[in-house]
Amino acid sequence: MKTIASNLSVYSVMHAVIDMMTIAVLFSVLKNQIGSIAELINLVILYNVIAFGLQAIIGYATDYLKSPRAILLSGCVLIAISVIEFSYLPVAAVILAGLGNALFHVGAGSISLNLTPKKASAPGIFVSTGAIGVLVGTILGKSGQFVAWPFVLTILILCFSVLIIKKPEMNYNKEEIKSSKVGYFQIILILILLSIAIRSLVGVAIIFPWKTNIDLLIALTLAVVLGKGLGGLLADKFGWLQVAVGALVLSIPFLVFGANSPFIAIVGMFLFNITMPVTLVVISNILPGRPGFAFGLTCLALMLGVLPVYFGLGQFLSRELSIFIIILISSVALFYGLRTYFTKYLKKTA
Repeated sequence: MKTIASNLSVYSVMHAVIDMMTIAVLFSVLKNQIGSIAELINLVILYNVIAFGLQAIIGYATDYLKSPRAILLSGCVLIAISVIEFSYLPVAAVILAGLGNALFHVGAGSISLNLTPKKASAPGIFVSTGAIGVLVGTILGKSGQFVAWPFVLTILILCFSVLIIKKPEMNYNKEEIKSSKVGYFQIILILILLSIAIRSLVGVAIIFPWKTNIDLLIALTLAVVLGKGLGGLLADKFGWLQVAVGALVLSIPFLVFGANSPFIAIVGMFLFNITMPVTLVVISNILPGRPGFAFGLTCLALMLGVLPVYFGLGQFLSRELSIFIIILISSVALFYGLRTYFTKYLKKTA
């Protein structure tokens, strides 16, 4: 338990700090960069493609090397460099920030998946803190008040903490997928990744007009943090299918009809994010011994999910009917994915 607590504490704090630094670099560059709107949008897309799109590849390499700590520490080094140079080489800084972010998430995410093996509790707590970092980084970057050295010092202290805490046991025992369960594996993989991608799409498509109020924005962020952090704990205690699918379905009326009401929408976002740890761990469980690749696949799905917005469909997708349909599709995909996992895949495995 002491190993779980120490690792989870360090990596969860690091997650918040890393996301804060990389987002602060991105928004600092966007604030200072002189260029057309199209060029600035392309810079954001470039960051997201690197930060999220490369994680599956990095995860595969991490599993092959069996060195998640080295991978995440190398990511921290790249981020520290990007923080120092964003005023001098802005585009290079964004690239390094994105790559460093991807390396950190895969390395630390792999470890979180092994802290409570096959359970959603630890991964849920680990992923939850990123929302705090994104909020603080956005505020610092947009304000022009981001100063490099205090954060470089902070990340160095956290890296030292990583080196002195006891390493958790990592499972890299890969299992071949038996022919009798190949079909179920593919169904689960497709449905769960589809559910993740659609949830990601909702996250960027839905419009909350009250988000300009900083107090309400903080409350919304805390709802996301609590949803992810408690989601794994609740799902492990009361059942993945009941908690994850139930919360996602319950979020529909809150998000579809309550987007203009801060309290209702915040409750909706809390429910909406409860599913996140479960989907991550299901993918990891059907890919035993490949925690980095599993974590990377889910992040790739997050990136693919937002592509329709990048291609100009945001206004259409932000309508109430569109939000209703896409959350419903995500709920159905999650339900059948989890049901197949419990009633077909696990029985075949046994």
